[in-house]
Amino acid sequence: MKFKKKGMFAPFTVLTSLITGAVFPLLGSLIALDVGVIDSLYIEGFILVIIGGFLAQWMLAHSIHDYYHHDKDRITLSKKTLKILFAVSLVLLTIIAIYLSFKRGWPVFVFAFIGGVASLYAEGLFHHESQMAFGAMFLVIGSFYVQVATLNLDFLVWLQILCFSLFAFFSQYGWLLIYRLDDYGFDEDKKNYSILVTKFALLFLVLYFLV
Repeated sequence: MKFKKKGMFAPFTVLTSLITGAVFPLLGSLIALDVGVIDSLYIEGFILVIIGGFLAQWMLAHSIHDYYHHDKDRITLSKKTLKILFAVSLVLLTIIAIYLSFKRGWPVFVFAFIGGVASLYAEGLFHHESQMAFGAMFLVIGSFYVQVATLNLDFLVWLQILCFSLFAFFSQYGWLLIYRLDDYGFDEDKKNYSILVTKFALLFLVLYFLV
């Protein structure tokens, strides 16, 4: 199985979905500790957000993506199975969102809904690299909120989480542009644009530490 292949079960797809779906919620949770809003992690929420993030970035996003690109050479399953996986992921994510909403407050469901919709990256629904980047952004914001369980925070705290979530957005957006360079015919302008977007993310990471 070649690493460069595309599709829901391609090693590259699974690995990048795991990194995005798990690492951004991890960072969002750790930021809550770093800015001093909490003294210890809410472990149950921490684990559920990571599971939800991976499900959204992998099963939800790529089952629908593979369904609409089924005619292409991809490591995937039948259309019927993909629809089942999409439905299962939707049910699981809804259960997680509702449970954490009862535990930590209604904003959890709002952040989960926005992140889930943004992850529906497929022909026929939406199809732009920035969508999955919004998904990564709300993984950071959502996981942060699950830990703090309040919107009543100092302006500087929200500025810090905004900076880090924008770092997540632009880093995810940039690598997705690079990943899809073949779809743009390896256009030189698109390549330069993708590199600039990816590096632009570092500006917000620096701002996080400066605030």
